[in-house]
Parts: sequence; structure tokens; C-alpha cells
Amino acid sequence: MKNKSNTTALWAWGLVLVVLGSIIGMAIASSSAPVAGPVENAELTVSEPSWDFGNVPMSKGIAVKSISLANDSSVPIAVTSLETSCMCTTAQIVHPDGSKSGLKGMIGHGGGSSSLSETIPAGETAVLLVNFDPNAHGPAATGPITRTVTMRTNSQSQPEIRLTFSGNVIK
Repeated sequence: MKNKSNTTALWAWGLVLVVLGSIIGMAIASSSAPVAGPVENAELTVSEPSWDFGNVPMSKGIAVKSISLANDSSVPIAVTSLETSCMCTTAQIVHPDGSKSGLKGMIGHGGGSSSLSETIPAGETAVLLVNFDPNAHGPAATGPITRTVTMRTNSQSQPEIRLTFSGNVIK
């Protein structure tokens, strides 16, 4: 009889833990839910929409650029997709708390999906990290390059943000 009441007590505690875990999970999910629908009068200020890496030696590996994305509006802005123009380039959003989106690249060349659900709250600044791999096209692929990174947002006045960079790949 004692075994049966111990088993019942364990089941009851297990049920309590499952219910509490579900409540906590729903609270976390609702606090980080993406911004729904389009927003008006809200734009991200991009610190450097175009730049030149200059000479990019293959021997130095990946060249990285940090671009500030400031939301100076009074509403959150959602970045709904992020993609690059070439397999040699990836990008990701880094939030002030250090959390990062997944790496995004060229669709169809290992970049997977461009879909993203990253929110930049009103008054905050996130960073777009852009990575260029000069070795991605093989040892003979030297010379001038131009690439783009495209973000889509839920802003009616700024539905697409296109950043462009150039460089010169050298051995």
C-alpha cells in the first residue's frame, strides 16, 4: 500500500512540474514573440550601407564587418529575412544581450532559408555581422568583388535594406 501512495505522490509532483513548465514556457514565448504586421513611421538607421574591404588577402581568412542597425523609432521593427548575393558571404544579427540569429547566406548554396524572426526593439541598436570568405571560390579566384546583403523588415517605409561591399581578393 505504501508503494502505491509513493507512486501517486510522484505522479502528482510530475504533473505539477509539467504544468509549471508549460506556464513558464508560454510566458517566455509571448515575451519574445515577433512583431506582427507592418509598422508605419519606423526605419532602421544603418551605420554603413556600403563599404570597401580594400585588399583582402586569402591568407588572412574571413574578413568581418560590423554594421550598426539602430531603431530610433517608438515601435519595434522585425527583420523577417536576411540573405546574401554569394556563397562566400554570410550575415547574422547580434543583439545587445549577445544573442545571435542564425547565420544566413545565399539561398540555394548552403544558405538554407532566408526567413528570420529577429526583433529590434524601439530605442535599441543591434549589429549586423557580415563575413566575407575570400577562399570560398578557390585559389584562382582573385580580383575585384562586389557583394550584397539584403534584409527585409516589417517597416512600410523601409521594407528592404540592401547593403553593398566591395574588395579586391589577393593571394
